[in-house]
Amino acid sequence: MAEQPPLTRAHVLNVVLTYGAVASLWILLSDKAVEWLFSTPAQFALASTIKGWLFILITALMLYAMLRRRINQTSASPRLSGRQWLPILLLNGLILALTAMAMAQNIGLTRDKEVARLETIADLKSRRIAEWLGNREQDLRQIVGNSRDGAFSPPGPQARPSEEQTRRLSQLAEFISVRGFDGATLLDPAGHPLWQTPGAGAMNATLRGALTRVETGKVLRVGPYLDELGQPRLDFLAPLANGQDQPPVMVLQISGSHWINQILTPWPIPDSSGEATLFRQRADEVQYLSDPRYRPGSALTLHLPLTHSTLLAAQYLRQEGKSGATRRARVLTGQDYRDIAAFGVVYPVAGTDWFLLAKIDKAELNQASFRESIWIGLIALLVLFVTNAGIILLRQHTRLLMAEQVRHSQTERLQALQLLSAIADSSEDAIFAKDKEGRYILFNRAASQFVGKPAAEMLGQDDMAIFPPEQARMLMEAGRQVIASNKVQTEEEYLTLPCGDRVFLATKGPLQDEDGDVIGTFGISRDITDFKRAEADLREREGLFRALVEQSLAGIYIIQQGQLCYINPCFAHLFGYGSPGALLKVGPLHALASQKDSERVAELIVRCELEGGDIHARFSALHHDNQSLEVELYGRRVDYRGQPAVLGLLLDVTEREQVEQALTRQAMALRQQNEELERFNKVMVDRELAMLTLKHQINGLSRQLGLPPPYPQAPALPEEIS
Repeated sequence: MAEQPPLTRAHVLNVVLTYGAVASLWILLSDKAVEWLFSTPAQFALASTIKGWLFILITALMLYAMLRRRINQTSASPRLSGRQWLPILLLNGLILALTAMAMAQNIGLTRDKEVARLETIADLKSRRIAEWLGNREQDLRQIVGNSRDGAFSPPGPQARPSEEQTRRLSQLAEFISVRGFDGATLLDPAGHPLWQTPGAGAMNATLRGALTRVETGKVLRVGPYLDELGQPRLDFLAPLANGQDQPPVMVLQISGSHWINQILTPWPIPDSSGEATLFRQRADEVQYLSDPRYRPGSALTLHLPLTHSTLLAAQYLRQEGKSGATRRARVLTGQDYRDIAAFGVVYPVAGTDWFLLAKIDKAELNQASFRESIWIGLIALLVLFVTNAGIILLRQHTRLLMAEQVRHSQTERLQALQLLSAIADSSEDAIFAKDKEGRYILFNRAASQFVGKPAAEMLGQDDMAIFPPEQARMLMEAGRQVIASNKVQTEEEYLTLPCGDRVFLATKGPLQDEDGDVIGTFGISRDITDFKRAEADLREREGLFRALVEQSLAGIYIIQQGQLCYINPCFAHLFGYGSPGALLKVGPLHALASQKDSERVAELIVRCELEGGDIHARFSALHHDNQSLEVELYGRRVDYRGQPAVLGLLLDVTEREQVEQALTRQAMALRQQNEELERFNKVMVDRELAMLTLKHQINGLSRQLGLPPPYPQAPALPEEIS
């Protein structure tokens, strides 16, 4: 055997730099992999534990192999032959091919994920638009149904409206405003306005033509279209059900495109190019019904030719034209209205000739795929490094096998064990190993600190020397199961230690010798007691808070940017709604207030949200059944999800208001009765005093005549007593 060269600083530096490079790549890539694969705290803790002991195992084996290689290194190292290079090149080529396949699959998965996301967004928004239209039509049907008694019908040109008609028309105007309409007009069959709200638009050709298509019992939707001022407008028409042969027609109007932009503009995830637009076909053009993200204010004015070969909306309309009356969702690739490459999904809006396009720029999709591909490439580089390093180590192991058999001694085994023990002692987790009988053959520093006994005392002992009998038998049975199954197992263990009861996340596996035979078990236990306590405390607090809020007898609300974003069930029941979700659709809190208090409530909420301070006010509100409520409002500015908001209570004080009014009336009645009693008492006292005076005069006159007084028992007058 050739003479070994001396160990130099260059060799030590080579070992240190190699270890540093491997450790850096491990930290960079393993943390990213754990972030990708796991999301819950329990999974993250388990993955971190496994990652920790894998790092210990890999670095221990790497250091052992590099040191053994240095110990057995000869002064000359033979070169690899062409036959030996062939499998290495084939293996590296296979890794590179698999990397390319993984990148291609990643691109496909990214596209499929984006398709699913866009389909969900398009389906949700198209359903919301259809639901919104249905609600507006239902509002008009409700008005028509309430007009059967003729109270909504205005009087003739020369007649004055009755008080009932005035009240009902006022309620109608308030209902129209609350439901989001900008105006309303009542037209006779000839198109002349009989009654209209201040915000109603003028008669135009489109509306006049729609009057000829109105049918009894049906709601006709007209638009959206551009009115005489060039503004988007959407009308809902229906004849009143008042029993006339030619009943007047109620027209509810929505001006502008704000109603559709409120549905289309919000995007559920942060992005750079995501957008939802609404379009339809008009002759041989594509007409955009909403304001595109990058062209605000172009609703109904943006028209593009249907023959545009790459326009997403034009592609869909041409394909739908070829397929007949069938309407279905489609995934398209082409260009948007800006002539920028895009990728989108089109969904039809039920009950209309409208279509909703949800799209993102293709550059954003490619950017997401590129980021993932970079990580795949880095992982491939790590695999190449580990594979080639393993091949080199395997080759060195093969070359040194015969020398190792000759030079094998107990001293070298002891040194390797000491090195592994030093690495294990640097860990904060308990690391141990047992033989097949359950006796400890390795016990690191952290394990000694947990049990309160030195490692030297524990070597050769079993679990009976540390834990209570029941726990010791449980641990020894778990070790026997690991040996029988020959698999790594991870589970939580509740143990009694000198410092108290603790919870450990224990990973145990079979310990094998050089021939692969099981000679015992190894284990890594991490103390997760504080984590379990924090998790239980958080769960308890969350449950308590939810129970307090959901079961509160007071209405609790959160308002952000003027809109109700959370209410508890009591708040919804207070206004006659069955669930919080139904009331949240109303929007702002002042929409629930009466007309006289609505502006004041809105001003209080805005001032509190922007400037701070407390709210304590009383106002009149409207029940879901249009009944009046008296409520007290309490509120305070808070931070909710990083933004200022108003948190407070709403109390129903209707009964208290009624009781206070009743008590006031009773007090006034008692005061009047008391005054009458005082007047009566004064009259009676004066009468008694007069009678006493008369009796005393008669008694005095009798004494002067020498006769006995007839009223000897008469009481003395107040003047005589004093």
